[in-house]
Amino acid sequence: MRWWLIGLSSLLALSLAAGCSEGGQRMARDELDKYNMKSYAKGNERQLLSGTTLNTALLQTLKAECSKRSIRLTHETYAEGLDGNISYSYFINGDARHFLLVHVYPSESDRIREIGEMYGVKNGSTAAAAASETSVISQKGNTALVYASSGIQKSKYSKDIKSVFDKVLDRMNDQDNP
Repeated sequence: MRWWLIGLSSLLALSLAAGCSEGGQRMARDELDKYNMKSYAKGNERQLLSGTTLNTALLQTLKAECSKRSIRLTHETYAEGLDGNISYSYFINGDARHFLLVHVYPSESDRIREIGEMYGVKNGSTAAAAASETSVISQKGNTALVYASSGIQKSKYSKDIKSVFDKVLDRMNDQDNP
């Protein structure tokens, strides 16, 4: 009886040790995924595929219009603000010197205030900001689309991006009024 109790205790101890090591391995694997941004990439992919955001149609239209002009949007990221706004960013054709930003705010008044603070736009006018650092800013409702560039080929995509932004914002209006 005593050997049976010792054997059962040993079996229980081995089972617990194996379970802990498996859980420890899983936790270490999850932490590694966070460190190497694998979890972030999976989250972005899941967010886009599930269509849980109201901005999915806007982003798909943006990508489609860019694609028509042989402009690839790469390195997609997004960030959520504390006030309910969300911003998406893309490199153009993989070049970090040319990038697009899509800012979506809870309301048009929030968009006007925030864009003014970020880009020096006064009273909703984009002329001052476009003349300085930012190449193209288009706004409508609660959405602002920004193309910025730097380096020798600054504003390389300005004409095409302005056309893209106009199409995207027009389509936004069509979707608002079915």
